[in-house]
Amino acid sequence: MNQFKSSWEFAFSNWRYFLALGLPLIAIESLTAFLIMPLGEMTQPEDFVDFFESNALMVALIGIIGLVLQISLIGGLWVSYMAIDSKQDINPINALQAGLSKFFPIFGAYIVVVIASAFGFLLLILPGIYLTARFSLYAAHIMFEDSKVFESIGASWEKTDEHGSRLFMFTLVFALLIFVSVLIINSIVPAGYAQNAINAFIEYAMTIPLGYIYFTLYKSIKSK
Repeated sequence: MNQFKSSWEFAFSNWRYFLALGLPLIAIESLTAFLIMPLGEMTQPEDFVDFFESNALMVALIGIIGLVLQISLIGGLWVSYMAIDSKQDINPINALQAGLSKFFPIFGAYIVVVIASAFGFLLLILPGIYLTARFSLYAAHIMFEDSKVFESIGASWEKTDEHGSRLFMFTLVFALLIFVSVLIINSIVPAGYAQNAINAFIEYAMTIPLGYIYFTLYKSIKSK
């Protein structure tokens, strides 16, 4: 309970910094969702073909930018947690650049983790949340210990072994908070760019305190 409270206190204390850090990705994700929104109203195969023929370049460009920002943010968050926790100055651009410098190992590990967790989500969701929690430290090992893809995933699995149930509960709580918040927003805000932007912001806002819980675990393990 103390970890849950302290994670939110950390997020609120540094909300301006993390808003600046995540704003580029929030904007791109909102734009992507808005761009592909017409697909939800299409029922005929030829409509899908026409859409992608007309928008293929734009969708591809935004998708690539979004991927680069997402991977950079994963690494940038861990660098930011460490810097803020150590009372060091760091600006959002430098944090994102640090994440970008480890793009390929983070991207490789991210893909493996997403695939593994996806299989878990197919098994009634909860196993996917558990796997997500157990793999939560992979980016820390890449950013701070220069680990390779499978080395970082294996280290995360090993070091979270005795903390698995607690991490699972924290991850489940935040997943439920995101789910409920998005349902509420979708029921009161008309579909469009505003709805997409708010949902992207909610997802990111919930990621900050959850990520800080992961960080404090990593830090406590390293200090032993």
